[in-house]
Amino acid sequence: MDSPKSPRSPKVLSHHNSMKSLRSVRSQKSMRSLKSQKSTQSIRIFNHHHDSYQTCFGFMHVKIATCSIGFFALLGVCLSLVYCVFTSQEQRRPNMKLYAIPMILVIIALLYMFVGILQQKAHLLFAFIALQISVTFGIAVLIVIILISVACNTTFILRFFVDTSLSQSEYTKTALTALVGLSFQLGIHIWALRAVCGCYRYFTDIHKFEVRQAQANYV
Repeated sequence: MDSPKSPRSPKVLSHHNSMKSLRSVRSQKSMRSLKSQKSTQSIRIFNHHHDSYQTCFGFMHVKIATCSIGFFALLGVCLSLVYCVFTSQEQRRPNMKLYAIPMILVIIALLYMFVGILQQKAHLLFAFIALQISVTFGIAVLIVIILISVACNTTFILRFFVDTSLSQSEYTKTALTALVGLSFQLGIHIWALRAVCGCYRYFTDIHKFEVRQAQANYV
């Protein structure tokens, strides 16, 4: 007859338990190492083409859109400045030189924005963002004024914007044309403001990503 199995000694059981605990610790360390490698890999990758950094229904990056906005704005301001300089020579328009002052401020804001784009510094976009907010608010106020004037059938408010010597039908037609033009400008300025704010967020996120990456490399 087979002899019954003798129970394991306490030393054998202790050694077996220690080996199991050692394997468990090693498994936990390997899992932590794998998770840290995945997190480090995710930190090192910045998605420059995220949907939040796109405009024009995802067909244009906010940085490219901001560059285009700045270029066309600078071109328009320069042409307006040349027009004001030549028009101010006429005796019937002596105050046209005063329009050069806000245009110079716009040029300064645009130059700050171009430097901010080249150096990817978000705070240099503040001047152009403030300018866009002011212009957008002004256009919205003009639209409200025209709507009130047309609704109340008055020409007192619009004497500086619409020719009030026209007939009533021509005056209404001219006022509605100005309303359509201002509404189109308002839409363009709102889009430009949204694009520049998106570029500001893009540069801010890049800076935060670089800070997190530096902290991860330091640790």
